Amino acid sequence: MKVRFSREFAKAFSKLSGKMLESARRAVNEVIDATSLDDITDCKKLVGMNNVYRIRIGNKRAFFVLHVFIDDEFIVFEYLVNRGEAYTAEMNKKLRKKDT
Repeated sequence: MKVRFSREFAKAFSKLSGKMLESARRAVNEVIDATSLDDITDCKKLVGMNNVYRIRIGNKRAFFVLHVFIDDEFIVFEYLVNRGEAYTAEMNKKLRKKDT
């Protein structure tokens, strides 16, 4: 699949180190190599959202939006946050804005 990264995701990704960095790289590479969402480990669609999914990477959550067009589909990684921040009302509001 084609993958793009938001500025916020890239910033959070650049702050990772050690095992967490390797896990995040492995998860992103798995998404790139995937032919469908079923091929992605720990990937779940968020309840109440149309195109927003999350991947569990240790204690972090990577949120992405799947955009499907007639010829093509691509994934935009939007946020990489700690589990505690992942399911707050503020994050829910941000994700709803991206879910179009």
